[in-house]
Amino acid sequence: MGKRKRRKYYDGPDLTSGFDLYPGDIFELTVEKITESGEGITFLDKNIPVLILGAIIGEKLRVKVLKKYPEKFICTIEEILSASKYRKLPECEFFGKCTGCQWQHIDYQFQLKLKKNRLENEIKNYKNISHVKISETIPSDKEFNYRNHARFTAFSENNHTNLGYVNMYSRNFVKIDKCMIMNEKINNFLLNIQNKLSDRTQVSIRTAINNDSYIIQPKLNLESSGIFSGQKYYDEKVRSANFRVAGASFFQVNIEQLSKAVDEIKDFLQLSGNEILVDAYSGVGVFSILLSSYVKYVYGIEESYSAIEDAKYNSKDIKNIEFIMGKTEEVLLNWNKDFDYLLLDPPRIGCHENVLEAVRKLKPRKIIILSCEPKFFARDLSKLCKNNLFKVKKVIPLDMFPQTKHTEIIAYLSLNE
Repeated sequence: MGKRKRRKYYDGPDLTSGFDLYPGDIFELTVEKITESGEGITFLDKNIPVLILGAIIGEKLRVKVLKKYPEKFICTIEEILSASKYRKLPECEFFGKCTGCQWQHIDYQFQLKLKKNRLENEIKNYKNISHVKISETIPSDKEFNYRNHARFTAFSENNHTNLGYVNMYSRNFVKIDKCMIMNEKINNFLLNIQNKLSDRTQVSIRTAINNDSYIIQPKLNLESSGIFSGQKYYDEKVRSANFRVAGASFFQVNIEQLSKAVDEIKDFLQLSGNEILVDAYSGVGVFSILLSSYVKYVYGIEESYSAIEDAKYNSKDIKNIEFIMGKTEEVLLNWNKDFDYLLLDPPRIGCHENVLEAVRKLKPRKIIILSCEPKFFARDLSKLCKNNLFKVKKVIPLDMFPQTKHTEIIAYLSLNE
C-alpha cells in the first residue's frame, strides 16, 4: 500500500445511501460526458454522479462499484458493451494501474478536442466572457516520451525498495519499469536505479532534452552503478538560450511545446523593440530571456529564491533584464514604473486577487496569460475583463501534457481604449 491520501472533506447531503449499490456490485450504464478530472461520468436519478475510470463519452458499459461515497460512486469497467470509435489500445502496460495518465485509451486527435471542450465549458460559466471563442488545441509533436521530469514513489517490501506510482483511487503502490510519457533518459535511469534504494519515500529525476545534464534527488548511493545524484542544478537549452535550473525551481516539462508558446507570444505582441515587458511569475527567466532581444526592457517578478537566483545567473550577460524578488501580488500593487505589456504565468491555482486588482489599475496595453488549469483561468479572465476593461483577442489550448487530462492555455488580451 502507498501512503494514504486524505479525501477532500464533504459536508453535503448523503446522496448515495438510498441506492442498493455497494463495492463489488455490477450494473450497466451509458457514459454521458468526461469530467474535469478525466473520468467518464453518468448520473443516477439525474443528480448522483457515477465516475467511471477509463471510459469515453457515449460508451455503453458494464461496470463494477469500486468506491461508494456519500456524494458519488466510483466504478471500474467490467465489460465494454458498445465502444467509442475513439477508443484505442493503450501503449503502456501500466495504464489504468498507476493512474499517472488518464487518456492513453483515447485517440490523440479526440484528446485535443476534449481539452478544447473542457476550456469552452469553463468559459461558459462566466457571462461576461461566455462569448469568447476557443481556438483549436495546438498538438504536441511528441505524443509520448515528452516529459523531462519524473517524481517516483519509493516503496519498500521484503527488503527491496522499488520505484513507481501510487494509484490515486485504490492508493495501492504500482511498481513500474518504464513510463511512456517520460523521456528515454529518465526511463534508463529508472531501470538502473530500480531495486538499488533504501530508506527513501520519493525520488525525483530531471533530465535535459538538448544535452546530457541531469539531476537526481535526494542524494543516493549509486556511484557503483555510474550514476551520480544529489546535484543542485541541471542545465537545459531552449532555442538559443541556456538555463541553469535548481532542484527546487520550476521548469516546464515539455520543451518542444514551450518553444511553440514563445512563438505564439511573439506573434501576438508584434514587438518593435521599443516595448517594456513585465514578466510576472517569471521562474528561472525563460520568457524574460527569450523575449529580451525583441523588447527595450524586461522586468521579471518571482518569489522563489532558487528560481530568482537561477534567473539572475541565466541572464548575467543580458543588459536589458531586471529580476525582482517578491510575491507578484505585492510587487504589482506597489508598481511605479512605466511598462507596456504584461505576461502572467501563475501557478495552477491562478492569480491572487490582489494581482488582478493591480493589473486592472495598471492597465497594460496587452496582456498574455498562461495557465495550466482551465477552471482558475476562466475565473481570472472573467475578473480581468469586468466592465469591458480588456478585450479577449484569442484563447489557445496548447497540449503540453499528451495522454493526460491536463492542458496549457495561452490567452491574449488588449486594453479597450
